[in-house]
Amino acid sequence: MNRALLVGINAYPGCPLAGCVNDVQHMAEFLVSAHGFQESDIRLLTDARATTGAILDRLAWLVGGVQAGDRILFHYSGHGATFAGRNAAGEVDGVDDVICPVDFDWSPERMIADFQFVRIFEAMPPGVLFNWISDSCHSGHLDRQMPAPVIRPRAFPVPADMAWRVRTARARGLAPRGIVGELLDVGFVSGCSSDQTSADTWIDGEAQGALTGYLLKQLKVLPSESPLKEIVAVTAAALNRDGYDQVPQADGARAGMPFLEGG
Repeated sequence: MNRALLVGINAYPGCPLAGCVNDVQHMAEFLVSAHGFQESDIRLLTDARATTGAILDRLAWLVGGVQAGDRILFHYSGHGATFAGRNAAGEVDGVDDVICPVDFDWSPERMIADFQFVRIFEAMPPGVLFNWISDSCHSGHLDRQMPAPVIRPRAFPVPADMAWRVRTARARGLAPRGIVGELLDVGFVSGCSSDQTSADTWIDGEAQGALTGYLLKQLKVLPSESPLKEIVAVTAAALNRDGYDQVPQADGARAGMPFLEGG
C-alpha cells in the first residue's frame, strides 16, 4: 500500500509564503510519475483547508491500518515555530518545535508539536517504509524566508511574551526534545540545520521551497538505489553552489536507505 499526505500553506494571514503549494504539487506529480503512486494514494492539504484539525485528521488517515512494507510519505511545506509552555504553577517547563497550520495563533490548540508527531507516528508497526520531509527547520526557528533580494520577511512575528518564554526556557537549559530521536524507523529530511532558516525562493521561473525544489531535482537524476543521506548531501552541495546558506539534514534509521524503499 502507498499513502502520502502533502501539506503546503502559503496563505498565512499577515505573513504569507509563496512556494509551499507548488512544493506539494510537484511532489505529488513526482510520486505518480516515478514511484508508482496512484492519485488516490495521495492527499493534499493546502492553504485555507490546512487547519489544525484537518491536518490531524489526515495524519490519522496516513497511519491508519498500515503494515510492514507499506510506503508512507509525509511532506510539510510551510511555517514552523518554537513554543515554550508553562505548567500549572505558571513556570516555563518545556520547549517544543511546532508546525504552523493556517489557523496558527500561538495557542497550543492551533499548532502541532513534536511530541504529537511522535505519538502519531510511533503507532506504525516496524517495517513501514516511512519518509518525512519538512521544508522548514526541524529544530528551533522553524520558519522560511526569502533569500536576497528580500521581498518581505517570511517568518511569523514572535509575540514579545512568547519570545520571553523561549528565552527563559533556554536560560534554564531546556531544549526541544527532538522528533527523530524518538522515531528511529524513519527517513527524515529537514530543510536546514537547527540554527538556520529555509528559503522560499524562485526556481525555474516559479516560487518553490529551496529544499523541495533542489531535492526533487536530485531524486529525478540520481540512481534510484541511492541512500537518502547521499541524495541530501548532493542537494546540500547544489544549494551551497547556488548561494544558499541552508544545509539540509537527513536523519533516522532510513536515512541510509533509498527514498521510499527498504534496505
